[in-house]
Amino acid sequence: MNKKIIKILIQVSIIYIIYFIGNFISNLIENIVVIPGNIIGMILLLVLLTTNVLKLSMIEETANFMLKYMGFFFVPLTVGLMESYKLIENNIIQLMVILFISCIVVMFFTGKATDMLISYKEKKK
Repeated sequence: MNKKIIKILIQVSIIYIIYFIGNFISNLIENIVVIPGNIIGMILLLVLLTTNVLKLSMIEETANFMLKYMGFFFVPLTVGLMESYKLIENNIIQLMVILFISCIVVMFFTGKATDMLISYKEKKK
């Protein structure tokens, strides 16, 4: 049991270190371009995983847990949005249109990327 706890703590630490590096880089470049630290951290994680500097097995268990319960992580955001309704009530239609369009665009590009990856894997075989 202790080995499993230590393994999970190491995995969480790796993910948080990458997150903090992303925030650090974001703070360094904020005068040039504003990119959120968590986005930079995800790009950094992708680069580390694709170059095999970081093995998937080193973070897989914790990452799967986070993905499984991702909806739970949005609860504070949703509560905060409900508390700030007065700030957005005059622009609710525009926000809904933006959310709808961005959702469609994300689904389209995710589908295309998935299709490309499946085609690439089939060609490899």
